Amino acid sequence: MSEVFSQAVDSVLTLFLIGLIGYGLARFGFINNQIKNFFPVMVVRVTLPCFLLSVTVKSYDRATLGAMVGWVGLGLITVLLTFSLALLAARLVKPERQRRGIFYAAFAASNTMYIGIPINLSLFGDAALAPAMAYFLANGLFFWTIGNYLMSLDGQVGRVPIVSFETVKRLIPPPMVGFIIGALLVLTGLKPPKFFLDATSAVGALNTPLAIMYIGLGFYGLTLSSLSPLKDIVVVLGGRFLICPAITLTFCLLAQTPTLTTQVFVTQSSLPVLAASAIMAGYYQSDPNYANVLVSLSTVLSLATIPIFRLIVTTF
Repeated sequence: MSEVFSQAVDSVLTLFLIGLIGYGLARFGFINNQIKNFFPVMVVRVTLPCFLLSVTVKSYDRATLGAMVGWVGLGLITVLLTFSLALLAARLVKPERQRRGIFYAAFAASNTMYIGIPINLSLFGDAALAPAMAYFLANGLFFWTIGNYLMSLDGQVGRVPIVSFETVKRLIPPPMVGFIIGALLVLTGLKPPKFFLDATSAVGALNTPLAIMYIGLGFYGLTLSSLSPLKDIVVVLGGRFLICPAITLTFCLLAQTPTLTTQVFVTQSSLPVLAASAIMAGYYQSDPNYANVLVSLSTVLSLATIPIFRLIVTTF
């Protein structure tokens, strides 16, 4: 147990120091909003696709990829159950009409791609990729169908179909393309040249530092006056950091999933509010400031919660 605790402390300090670099860059004026936007673009469109491709080819076989199908189903059950509790929570705190969809989506859906996959690979190694991708698919399927539809009811653009071509397109972002290419190479038995894999591995190694520095950037500029209404925010954070991981852990134990899958699923389910919540709130002209606060605050808090859950899941 002491060794596990020591590893968790190391994780806290490592993440904190990397995040502190991001905060310092913003605090001393080296990074403005335009440069800040570079971080998620770089990770989502360049480093993470490269990393997923190289790791899939180097570390996975057909049997492991086949096991993902059942994991996706399990992940979807836990997300939908969390969403049902979000409906009950909304009846208690009564968020404003233009915030209800944001409240539901933020409560149930976590940032499983941009933050989740780099973090899980950093904490548990390359073997964590398959279950991490499985939970990402379940999480994304909920957000871009039910979550997206409910958020559209908040704004002035009008409701959108639960399932559409846009839904399918959003379920296949650039990182997913990198994973699909890697999976196809594994399934077909094709071997890309060594220099190609070395290049994708080198670029992919930038993932975790960029993701954690971006969290530190989000901390700068966050004020107490932005934390309103506090009741809504506390409930959403409770859903993210307590209810969703508790449900996920329960179902993983009932399903007797492999230890690594349980660890990765719980970690994925305990991550910050999905950043796309703020983007879609702006698109639907509802309340993007409310969504931005939920994303920023939960992301900053994750600097502490990620290592805590690292300690919890390693006891299984």
